Amino acid sequence: MKENKKNEELNFLYLDEKYIEKKQKNKTNRADKKSAQKKKKNKKIEEDMFNFNNEIVIGVTRTDTKNKIEKKSKGKVQNKKIRNEEKQIKNKTKVKKNKTKKKKSMISKVIKWTILLIALIVAAIFFVMSPVFDLIQIDVLNNNKISKETIISLSQIQIGQNIYKTSKKTIKKNIKQNSYIEDVKITRKLPNIIEITVKERKPTYMLQYANSYVYINNQGYILEISQEALQVPIIVGSVTQEEKFSSINRLEEEDLKKLETVLKIMESATSNGIDTFVTKIDISDKQNYKLVLEQEKKIVHIGDGSDLSNRMLYIKSILNTEKGIEGEIFVNGDLNKEKVFFREKV
Repeated sequence: MKENKKNEELNFLYLDEKYIEKKQKNKTNRADKKSAQKKKKNKKIEEDMFNFNNEIVIGVTRTDTKNKIEKKSKGKVQNKKIRNEEKQIKNKTKVKKNKTKKKKSMISKVIKWTILLIALIVAAIFFVMSPVFDLIQIDVLNNNKISKETIISLSQIQIGQNIYKTSKKTIKKNIKQNSYIEDVKITRKLPNIIEITVKERKPTYMLQYANSYVYINNQGYILEISQEALQVPIIVGSVTQEEKFSSINRLEEEDLKKLETVLKIMESATSNGIDTFVTKIDISDKQNYKLVLEQEKKIVHIGDGSDLSNRMLYIKSILNTEKGIEGEIFVNGDLNKEKVFFREKV
């Protein structure tokens, strides 16, 4: 009984192995069959596929396909371009907004500073107009000929007035009405003093006017008419009419040009120590200026004012050799061709 039971168990195990082996074989066959079917299907799909560029299909041309591809490509490019343009527009809008914002901020700052500046100006005006700046003293410097009182009177400044009420330009113009005043400098010494510094013209020559003398300086300005003679040379032979001496403040143009030559002659005379002897200068002939040396009793014909250094040496030599003898010295010719000589008065 036990043997039979054991045989049955063995038969069952055998049958079970057979069953498992058969089942695995069937599974493998099914997989191979399925793979073969799949390959067959793929092959059929490949046979059914075709190249639009190489095949002609009814209703579909090669050009249509190409156009579709090109359109698609162009569409992509166009879309990209549109996106870039939109991006640029956004950036520009952003920049514009930033600029507008900065501009508004700048305008706001300008308005604030303007208001502050106006407030400061108003405060400054109230401050300078206060009694602290009322004038209590006027100083005048460098005046010799013109008195302090005369200069203050000309300035039209008054003690007690605010030092900022009258402009410096107006004060200068008022003071320079006097012919002796060449230049004026005005200094406000805070809080309540004004300092006036003047530069005066000095009389260097005189013109004869009836029984009086007209004082002029090196620039030909008429400074004063006086009956008192100064220790300066008298210029004779001017073309400026005598009746105009009291109404004009400077010599005529022709006399001014001659005065330039006179200045050169006197500069050379000073260098040679002769200027102290000159009492009159005749300018009537611009080709032959004459120097009158009253102390030496001589008249010098010096020419047109050229080659002055050599002419002065001749004059100086003749003054030494003909000392005390009245006459005329002629050094007005061409020194290379004509002789210099002295003619004694008979």
